[in-house]
Amino acid sequence: MIIIKKNTEYKSVYNCNDSVSDYNLVLFVKKNKLGYNRFGFTAAKKIKKAVSRNVIRRRLKEIVRLNEYKFKESYDIVIMARVNSTQSDYKSLEKSFNKLMRRKNLLKGDLK
Repeated sequence: MIIIKKNTEYKSVYNCNDSVSDYNLVLFVKKNKLGYNRFGFTAAKKIKKAVSRNVIRRRLKEIVRLNEYKFKESYDIVIMARVNSTQSDYKSLEKSFNKLMRRKNLLKGDLK
């Protein structure tokens, strides 16, 4: 898994205006020409405790790591956790993430 680290790369994905969201997460997507996916993980600043933000980010990283083989290649994907995700457990975050990936048609084998 390759992680987006630079602020300019995050901003370019945010400014692409291609996003989907649900109760827990917001998914920002931008096509890249690299031949592989890059992921960025953020949590809303409204989640006051840094510990909570970090726990959610770690859960999201693990979800991506375990499901990475299912994704189509050549995308920059930023996953932002909303305030509501603090009450969610791992399974509901995973379900939410997979639903958003399916909605953006980024899973291999999806017909649309």
